[in-house]
Amino acid sequence: FGYITSLESISINEKESLEHGGEVIAQGHNECSLVYAFLDEWLYNFHDTGFVAKVIRIIEFDTSLWRITSCGTGELIDLRRHPQGTEIKAITYSGMRIKQSEGRCDITVVVDI
Repeated sequence: FGYITSLESISINEKESLEHGGEVIAQGHNECSLVYAFLDEWLYNFHDTGFVAKVIRIIEFDTSLWRITSCGTGELIDLRRHPQGTEIKAITYSGMRIKQSEGRCDITVVVDI
């Protein structure tokens, strides 16, 4: 969401967070498809509701089913208070890299703007 607006400008609205970020579930069939699905679900949620998450918390991460359940806290975007950043049209597989090392996972994703 840092591309869409400044994260510092996002406040936490509990009601909007529960209504629009209460539970987002993504499912894939391998690591890359799961990352793609996770980001795509949150992007779809933004385009559908206007909800921008300041914080996203992973509730469940199941690699046997390739499923992530998450929730977000934030608020609906208001261009009078949130500076307009770059519109993200889509998540892509192009150039996606997942590098795991001890205690760390770095993910690189290219987005379509």
